[in-house]
Amino acid sequence: MTESRKTAPTSGSVEVIVAGLPRTGTTSMTRALEILLKGSVFDGGAASYTGTYQTQRKLLDLAQHCPTHTTEDRTFVLNTLATLTRDHIATSDQPGCYFVEELLELYPSAKVIVTTRDYDSWWASYSTLWRSIHQIYAWTWLDPFSQLRRFCVFSVKFWDRVPQAVGLEGHRPWWPMENHEGLYEAHAEYVKRVVPSEQLFYFNVKDGWRPLCDILGVDVPEQEPFPHIFPRAWLDKGTEATVARLKKRLVPLIAGVGLIVALASGIHMRSSASW
Repeated sequence: MTESRKTAPTSGSVEVIVAGLPRTGTTSMTRALEILLKGSVFDGGAASYTGTYQTQRKLLDLAQHCPTHTTEDRTFVLNTLATLTRDHIATSDQPGCYFVEELLELYPSAKVIVTTRDYDSWWASYSTLWRSIHQIYAWTWLDPFSQLRRFCVFSVKFWDRVPQAVGLEGHRPWWPMENHEGLYEAHAEYVKRVVPSEQLFYFNVKDGWRPLCDILGVDVPEQEPFPHIFPRAWLDKGTEATVARLKKRLVPLIAGVGLIVALASGIHMRSSASW
C-alpha cells in the first residue's frame, strides 16, 4: 500500500503561481491545478479572451502599469491583481507571468511553478499564436466592440511593456515576430531574480502527474488522464474560422454601402431631372 498524501484544501488565497510563458502548457496546467487543488484557477490568458468587459478592462489597465516603475504603478498593480485573483487558488499565464514579483508580495508563501518547453517547439507554437493575433486583429474593425477586439488590443498593448518587464533592451514593437526573440531566456532570468530559490519549481506538462504532484505534495489522481488542452493545431483552425466569421460581416456592410450609394444616386438623378 502506498503512503497516503495530503489532500489539497480549497482556500481563498493563491497557493500556486504558474510563471511559465504563454504556449508552455499553461492552459493544460490550469486544468491540472483545478483537479489537484480542488479550486478555481485564474487563467489570465483565457480571461483576456473570454472574460467580461470589466475583466478585460482590468487586464488592459494592468498593461499600462507594466513594469512597475513608481509607487503609484505598484499600488495599482497590487490592487488589480488582488481583485483578479480573489477567491482563486492559483494563477496562470499572462499577465501574471510578468508580474511574478507583485504576486509574491500578495501571496508570499505561494509556490512558483515555471512551465517549461523545448525552445524550438515553444517558439514554433508561440509564433503561431502571434501570427494568429496579427491576422485576426486586422479584421476586428468589423466587430469593434467585441471581446475579440478587446483581446487583440490587450495582447498588442501588453507586449509593448513586456520587453521592459523582463529586461529585453530597446523598444520592440509587437510585430514582426523577430522582436520577440530572446523572450524565453530573458523571462527565465527575470523569474530567477524575483523568486526565492526554495519557492521556485519547474515542470513540463509532457511529464504528466507525478512530478507536479510531488511539487504540490498531493496524491496522483487515479484514472484521471493528465489534461492536454489548446494544442498548436487548434490555432490554425481557430484562426481560419474566426477570420471567416469576421469576413461575413462584410456582406451586410457592402450591401449597406451599396444601398446608400444607390439612394444618393437616385436623389441626384431626380434633382438633375427637376433642374
